Amino acid sequence: MIIREEPLQHLEIAEYLINQVQKGIIKAGQKIPSENDLCEQFHVNRHVVRQAIARLTNLGWVTPQQGKGCYVNCLPKPILYVLSSQTRFTENMETQGVSHESKLIHWEIDLPDLNEQESLQLDEREYVYRLDILRYINEQPLSITTSVFPCLELPRLEQHFDHFDSLYGILLDHYQLRPIRSHSMFQACLPTLKDTEHLKIPENIPIIRIESVMNHPSGFPIEYSVARVRGDMQKCVIEF
Repeated sequence: MIIREEPLQHLEIAEYLINQVQKGIIKAGQKIPSENDLCEQFHVNRHVVRQAIARLTNLGWVTPQQGKGCYVNCLPKPILYVLSSQTRFTENMETQGVSHESKLIHWEIDLPDLNEQESLQLDEREYVYRLDILRYINEQPLSITTSVFPCLELPRLEQHFDHFDSLYGILLDHYQLRPIRSHSMFQACLPTLKDTEHLKIPENIPIIRIESVMNHPSGFPIEYSVARVRGDMQKCVIEF
């Protein structure tokens, strides 16, 4: 293996070790080579090796143990998430037999920002509900989604938050409403500090940002949402 000049050396060492894990040469629970061994193998100094190990740690591949070395983590298999006009988190997870949970961690009534106005075709003086929903699979945080609805379309929505477990369950049970996805835009980006706290990830690890508009069955926009998803825990399938 050819090692480049700094600052790329540590990236190539990290990539080499990740490939060793992916191929099963180093298995979950096993220790990766020591700093001394890596220095000798790649003809680099200890600082470069420590940068490589720090990257593996930040990406979640290994966990350092004081005085013992670094051990490979047992990473969860990414969950398939089918994205279609009728996508529902609860139904997606139940179909796959995956343990899941949704928590409403914040809600407010507020005036819409410019994106919300444009996406929901609202006047700047029309109030909206803004909900932050944290979703889990197998007791691990998967995504946090901010969903925005016009207040006029969902009167007294907050009365149904006491035993929250499914946003679309509330919409269907109390408003006979099943929104239809109009479009979604995907973008890889870095998480905000608040998102790192909720998703339990380092601040330098990219996430998948999914910006979507959902329509009322009558055809007008009813929901604008921005989901921030851990890319290491989900594979998105687009259905046409």
